[in-house]
Amino acid sequence: MSLVSEIKGYIQRNGIKAIFVHFFEVYLGFLLRFLPGVEGFVLRGWLYKLLLKSMGKGFYVYPGCNILFCHRISIGSRVAINVNGYFDGRGEIEIGDNVMFGPNCILVSCEHGYDRTDIPMWQQEISYRKITVGDDVWVGGNVTIKSGVTVGPGSVIAAGSVVTKDVEPYSIVGGVPARVLDNRQTRRQNFTDMNVHQV
Repeated sequence: MSLVSEIKGYIQRNGIKAIFVHFFEVYLGFLLRFLPGVEGFVLRGWLYKLLLKSMGKGFYVYPGCNILFCHRISIGSRVAINVNGYFDGRGEIEIGDNVMFGPNCILVSCEHGYDRTDIPMWQQEISYRKITVGDDVWVGGNVTIKSGVTVGPGSVIAAGSVVTKDVEPYSIVGGVPARVLDNRQTRRQNFTDMNVHQV
């Protein structure tokens, strides 16, 4: 694959506007990425308001975050991405309202192919699959969410997890790969039942 064919493929997938958006997200993003204090939050907020596909109110990007292919990322209201988050929107990312990401979270919506052994992996086709994170989700620190995953509303993802499959609503998941540990609705019902029996 030549550089020219890579650029042509990029333009075909994303449009010419994406080149300008990518330029600004890389260079302006770099200048603002580590800016501390309130000024950093405000300037990063303005930058992403211009670049993201859509963005609700109250989007907080902590220092050190790298958000790429913004034109394919939608962010709801009251969303926080803690320090050193890495979000790659090539395959599209959609995040609901009231979502918290801990430090060092990675969301990458594309993956290299590796099925063929007759050519190097870097030359194999890349798959692009949307990541969806529902409303009221808490993603702990050092979590990786792989392409094609949907995280249901009200879910909790434990720190250090690698999410490779869809997460049902109100699930508590953890591990590598992440598996269901509990359910918030069931847990609440059990807690309520326990309190009723104690009275």
